[in-house]
Amino acid sequence: MFTVILLSLILILWMYNYYVQYGKTGRLINLIPGPPAHPISGHVLKYISQFSSRVALWKLLRSLYKDNYPIFKLWAFSVPLVYIGHPDDLETILSSTKHIEKSILYDIFHPWMHTGLLTSGGTKWHLRRKILTPSFHFTILKQFTEILIEEAENMAKSMKDTGGTVVKDLLPLFSEHTLNAICETAMGTSLKSLGEFQQQYRQAVHRMGELFVYR
Repeated sequence: MFTVILLSLILILWMYNYYVQYGKTGRLINLIPGPPAHPISGHVLKYISQFSSRVALWKLLRSLYKDNYPIFKLWAFSVPLVYIGHPDDLETILSSTKHIEKSILYDIFHPWMHTGLLTSGGTKWHLRRKILTPSFHFTILKQFTEILIEEAENMAKSMKDTGGTVVKDLLPLFSEHTLNAICETAMGTSLKSLGEFQQQYRQAVHRMGELFVYR
């Protein structure tokens, strides 16, 4: 009985995979270059060992970009993943007012962010983006140039101050200076003005993020 159920399940998965990959959309996706895939699992089983760490995953994507630049595709079972590397292609997609629906990967953020600007799509995204457009006008962003340059120089100085030490995790360093830049540009307040409390504020911000993500 179990064998019959298992074989039936495999047959259903195979039929669905065939329908997706060789349907209209699947045939277009398969015109994009990419490494050979397994019939049902796609590239998941082939590269699952590379998902163990961010370093291994980064090296895998670098290798795939090198072999297939400027665009390649992967299949996660029946879900196509298209990776784009050329700036002109990115500009075409990001400036589109038609193809603005978010991937299903964004669904994992809905319990935390609901359907805000980052996670929404279609008409809702377009209306909210239109409201924010004046805030991102070139003349306004130009005022932030000096702040961003100063914070970039501070980050470079922090990296130099580590001396001969090899920094294995740059995320805390980047996040610290990114938070400084966000506070001063978006909120008009420098973390330096908090004095001895600035480190406590950073820790509180990171802790809030952890509570939302891992709750």
